[in-house]
Amino acid sequence: MWNFKNKNEIPLLDQQLRAGIEGNFELGWQISEELQRISPTCRRAGFNRAWYMMMRGDLLEGLKLLDNGRWEKVFGDPPLPTSKPIYRDEELKGKYVLICSEGGLGDEIINARFVKDFADQGAKVTITCDPGLASVFSRIEGVSAVIGHRRTPEVYHDYWVPAMSAARVLNYTYEKLTGEPYLTPDPLYVEKWKSYFYQHNIQARIGLRFFGNPKFEHEQHRRFPPQLMIDALGGKDWVNLQIEQTNLPLKDWEDTLAVISLLDLVITSCTSVAHASAAMGKETWVVTPVLPYYIWALPGETSPWYKSVRLFRQEKFGQWESVFEKIKLKLDAKNF
Repeated sequence: MWNFKNKNEIPLLDQQLRAGIEGNFELGWQISEELQRISPTCRRAGFNRAWYMMMRGDLLEGLKLLDNGRWEKVFGDPPLPTSKPIYRDEELKGKYVLICSEGGLGDEIINARFVKDFADQGAKVTITCDPGLASVFSRIEGVSAVIGHRRTPEVYHDYWVPAMSAARVLNYTYEKLTGEPYLTPDPLYVEKWKSYFYQHNIQARIGLRFFGNPKFEHEQHRRFPPQLMIDALGGKDWVNLQIEQTNLPLKDWEDTLAVISLLDLVITSCTSVAHASAAMGKETWVVTPVLPYYIWALPGETSPWYKSVRLFRQEKFGQWESVFEKIKLKLDAKNF
């Protein structure tokens, strides 16, 4: 439950949320400025302000403000039960660093990139993750070991890092993000799916993913009628990356990454598949709602988080048709 000290906070925060969802960012920023004036210690206001700081180009300040959400259990996971400290710019040569993945699967994928930063400083890095991602993460440059979340307290470490704060403790700015790929498919799975595509005469070069986790907060705002995406293809062949619905026998992340590696393009809503595809360096078109996830807060069609991403942003709350008209035009201009 939020702890409010100023009676004016609640209506202002509600107004700010509505303004953001509907795309009225000028009003949302004005409310943020007012909350900063009347309640500078309000954690919820600070958490909401993070998005606006990122939108205005200040990634590091935004990352610092996001951590306000940890106190209110709306960002990341509970602290690791350990006597060891969170990394704070110490010498790492010969040290053991434990990176604790947190959030949804997409968040785990987003922040796994930062393993390399710690390894480059001479640390031995263990990363925790959802068991389904363990083999994928084991191939990331700099990873020494991968374990499931439940075994985290058993792993020896000199320092630990909550993964959704890794960019903050590393003092990342937008300019520091390279957008380079860091995930790779398993070659054996790639060969398996090459054979499958050949045997079933699958010649599609486009993969589609329509929606993500229905339990995600505000998931309803990033959902669109799937037929809009299908129609935008204009009859072009495609494969379904929606693991709950696809007729492909996608059993795990290794299957999914291998299939993506055989495609030329992935078009998806803001899902974990979007991040996996982009983290592989695959051309990835991400359909985002008016108020996108904080990763996409910086305006524009491209993102410093991934070189291979193009963002197709909803311009008016509740209206998706124009988004897919733009996608259709872009597809028509490509030689598929």
